Amino acid sequence: MDENAEKVISSIKVDRRQGKMYSVYVEALPEPLVVHEDIFISYQLTKGRGLTSSLIDEIREENAKYMAYIKGIRYLGTRARSSYQLALHLRRQQFSEPHIAEAIARLKEEGYVDDREYASSYVRSRIGKQGKGRLRIAQELKGQGISSRIIEQTLAQLDEDEEVEAAYEAASKKMRSLHGEPAENSRKLLQFLMRRGYSGAICRKVMQMLEKEDINRLEVDINRELLDN
Repeated sequence: MDENAEKVISSIKVDRRQGKMYSVYVEALPEPLVVHEDIFISYQLTKGRGLTSSLIDEIREENAKYMAYIKGIRYLGTRARSSYQLALHLRRQQFSEPHIAEAIARLKEEGYVDDREYASSYVRSRIGKQGKGRLRIAQELKGQGISSRIIEQTLAQLDEDEEVEAAYEAASKKMRSLHGEPAENSRKLLQFLMRRGYSGAICRKVMQMLEKEDINRLEVDINRELLDN
């Protein structure tokens, strides 16, 4: 069959189950062209129009690239993601690597994906809401495909006093659930802080703060008892 011979669009159906998708039935094609509305409009696919084989291939290619982009936007609409997480999602959707790369590049250019901003937001959330230390956060960010350079630069902006305060609050909350001997409680608290990803220096500082707090509390109790007597 002549590749330059035009194949005529015989009918068009809107697939309402999938939203803005059109099934374009073309003579001599066993399956319809299923394209997004934006591609449908861009190529002016109207009933009776003739399409060459090369144009049909082009439409398929452009639609595949565009669908990777659209799926990416939808995925990012639920919450922020790293470019690595987005790539994994698009692979699960069975898009080709070139289409994934092109979609991510476009989404980055349009500001939908920003690994640096993602890392910054992630650090603030994990420090403020979950009481995790920089070592644990760095490990988690690495697992989400954030580059070592971005992780290092993001954590360098983290205020140490803020991290100490977060560690202190987490340890204070944990301490309320401990009912053993002081030495055993201290050991468990130290292990707890280390699992949270706090450095040795911050762990020591927080433990000193808690010990001082215990001493002050003991002095208050003694003074109160003396006054009562």
